[in-house]
Amino acid sequence: GLKISSNIDNPEGGFDALVQAAVCQDIGWRNVSRKVVFYATDATFHTAGDGKLAGIIKPNEGKCGMTGNKYTRSLEEDYPSIGQLNDILIKQKIIPIFAVTSKMQNLYDALSDQLTQLSQVGLLDGSSQTVINLIEEQLNAIVSRTKLNPQAPSGVTVEVTPKCNDKIGQEVDGAGCKGVRKGENVVFDVNFRVDECVEGENKYNFNIDVPGIAALPVEIEMICSCACENNQAEIETDSSTCDKRGDLICGACECKNNTYGSRCECDRGKNVNADKCKNPKSGLICSGENNGMCICGQCECIPPSKKGYKRWGAYCECSNYECKRNTDYEICSNNGYCNCGKCECDKAPNGASQVVKYTGDDCGCPISNSTCKKEESDVLCSGNGECECGKCLCKKEHYGQFCDICQDCGPLDCSKYTECVKCVYLAEAPQCNCSHPVDVSAGDRVDTSKLGRHKQCVPIDDPKNEGCSIIYYLHYKDKGTSQQPELTHIYIDRKPDCPSAPNIIAIVAGVIGGILGIGILLLVIWKIVTHFVDKREYEKFLEERSKAKWNSGLSPLYKEPTTKYRNPLYSGRIDYKKI
Repeated sequence: GLKISSNIDNPEGGFDALVQAAVCQDIGWRNVSRKVVFYATDATFHTAGDGKLAGIIKPNEGKCGMTGNKYTRSLEEDYPSIGQLNDILIKQKIIPIFAVTSKMQNLYDALSDQLTQLSQVGLLDGSSQTVINLIEEQLNAIVSRTKLNPQAPSGVTVEVTPKCNDKIGQEVDGAGCKGVRKGENVVFDVNFRVDECVEGENKYNFNIDVPGIAALPVEIEMICSCACENNQAEIETDSSTCDKRGDLICGACECKNNTYGSRCECDRGKNVNADKCKNPKSGLICSGENNGMCICGQCECIPPSKKGYKRWGAYCECSNYECKRNTDYEICSNNGYCNCGKCECDKAPNGASQVVKYTGDDCGCPISNSTCKKEESDVLCSGNGECECGKCLCKKEHYGQFCDICQDCGPLDCSKYTECVKCVYLAEAPQCNCSHPVDVSAGDRVDTSKLGRHKQCVPIDDPKNEGCSIIYYLHYKDKGTSQQPELTHIYIDRKPDCPSAPNIIAIVAGVIGGILGIGILLLVIWKIVTHFVDKREYEKFLEERSKAKWNSGLSPLYKEPTTKYRNPLYSGRIDYKKI
């Protein structure tokens, strides 16, 4: 019987299972059957290199390792790579169908794009009938698709162009048609180009696979030298093909007299046509010297050095790489085609038509809102946000991929537990209908430093003590950004939070002290003001007095109040000469 084993990490070893189903012969595929493998999963996959985590460095050999319906090389060989898996599926002509959940759809869509077989990706929802419908739907999609997968060796380039009619849609990669009905014919144009000749080898043998059906053998025989290279070709001098200004050698013109061009139609000494090459928008000749060259009045675009990049236009102004890019620097987010500076979301990166799945200037916004819905719900962003560009923009207080997590609602909505908290606080615990354990603190207050992750709720009124409040906390486990936190316990402060009585003495002393302080302050201010006013008046008086002028002479009417007499009998010496 089938034995199913589980793994420890999230990625699964499905690549091992696909390889074993392909290379082991126990299944018993019929030679003429279309081989299809149904792969159902809800997780990512292990690929080459992951085995190093278990110390496994031996590469996967891609050989059968089944013994007794059990894979025995899981601890000996690494996981297969995507390229190795693709090669094995092509060789064994097996087409995989990936049935995955919505979270994994983008990943397996990208994987399917890497597989050149007609792989399909379908969405699972858990219903058995859905699985049956999914298998039927994907099988119908496989049989209605046809494409060619050239297995060309290095040195040979094969270009496949399907001729899909109006009733048949073209594949995204441009290599096949879809919606083909029984009896309808599909024509393919296949061009082969030999990029190099290998010395000693003049043949290439390879297959062009028709996925799940057959392989077409191809043999290419190369001619690596010709008469032109051996100097044995005829030369037509002054050929009319070369405007009679050059010689025709091996079908190409060899120009003379300073002329150039494929038909020697241009004169190298004249540049009268350079203005015809100017881009009217930028004014640059051929949109810049790195983009093109002006030859005889026409721009010849310089091919970009990077593979897959192209440049075109009358002024070499267009390219398939100068468009808006996403944060990963992918052109048109790798969801659309860059055409002359604009992203066309209705085309694949290679230019093939496709169903429009993305929009925006860089084709980075998915049209579908599926990435904004949870698997079990059809409500966008859980009703708590808006879906923009495939991502939820959450309202205030909500977060998470689907805006389904809220810090102050859900399990941490304090209003849900007020009646329970009041009941327990009033010592009526046996009669309380509480959905979670509720405890009252041993001391007056809950020690929040030992509580871990918690939320303090808004206090509620204490029924026993008027004016007081009950303080309580919600203890929870954090589940990250993808799930709501889990409430584990409710803790209540034993002592209510009551406002303290006013201190009358302090209030009266404060008022009196304030009045006295204000009075003293006003007196000090008045004294300072009057001092400065008096000082200014006194200085003004001194200044005016110094400027006053007074007459110091005596009045002619003034008579001294005293009279002097001399006694003639004074015995003192008298100087009569002076008398």
